[in-house]
Amino acid sequence: MRPRTLLTLRPTLRGVVVAAVAAGSLWMAAAFGARSLNAIVVPAAVALLGAGVSLLTLDRPTLTRSSPPSGFPGDERTVTLAFDTDDPFVGVVVDDLPDGVDGDARVETLVGDAPVSYEVTYRTRGVHDVGPVRVRARDVLGLAERTFAWDDRSTALVYPRVYPLSGAAVSRLEAGLDERPDVDRDEFDHLREYVHGDSLRDVHWKTSAKRDDLIVQSFRADRETPTVRLAASADPGRADAMAEATASVGAAFLGDGVSVVVSTPGGRVEASPGERDRLLEHLAGVESGPASTDGADVTVHAGDDTEIAIAGERISFDRLRDGRVTPREVATA
Repeated sequence: MRPRTLLTLRPTLRGVVVAAVAAGSLWMAAAFGARSLNAIVVPAAVALLGAGVSLLTLDRPTLTRSSPPSGFPGDERTVTLAFDTDDPFVGVVVDDLPDGVDGDARVETLVGDAPVSYEVTYRTRGVHDVGPVRVRARDVLGLAERTFAWDDRSTALVYPRVYPLSGAAVSRLEAGLDERPDVDRDEFDHLREYVHGDSLRDVHWKTSAKRDDLIVQSFRADRETPTVRLAASADPGRADAMAEATASVGAAFLGDGVSVVVSTPGGRVEASPGERDRLLEHLAGVESGPASTDGADVTVHAGDDTEIAIAGERISFDRLRDGRVTPREVATA
């Protein structure tokens, strides 16, 4: 994108002082005949004229900016701006930061010599526009400045927070999946001890309750990867709570090898194990509102409290997040 160039030159504070001294010296020379003061006036005038000419003949830089990496609230990221010009110049780069992204976006540098970078901290979930950017070019003596501006922006994608759920909580959420046609399995084979990487939904809780170790069920084969359908909605002002609960529950399913299809007020997204970012990208920008619950296995609603509904039962998300769903509850569910 071509820069939007502001041709009006402005003196800096230093330039104003130099001009004032020159004007005062010129007046004193005319009033009192102190011609020696011209030794001040002439160099000052030459310096001011040179500053204006150097800035007016300055090459127009071209800007290349890229979006900073996605992240979560509290993460720090780097914004990088690259200016291309045949004649690097001293200037101040000022980038506009949106609400939800903090940082010192003012950098004094030699523009065009190397990319300009500064650090930002993500504060709130959302799809945030960073920019536009302005560069105030200065002459070598710092007497005047000329401003270049660009209208393009980059995007800072801030995901909702993802809270870990206990293994018992995940198994409670998955309890109804084995009875659905899309997760039909071949014949039961045997029971064995749990090993790292086993799906928690295969835990045989009644047997595990009688032993010190977890016991899982083994099947001859799975016909397809199980899929759970989630529907998420929120009352006004509760979009963040909805996004966090949906991200946490969805990530728990994905981490346990279960694909998810999520419907929200912002649309629909599908994610398979290993594609958590696809879910988080969708939830980064979702707003409050209703969502279709047709065919949903699990619903999330953020009102005064955030509740997860599954198999006709409602569970507070805080209870799942804090691990207050116990193995015994799962075994007897």
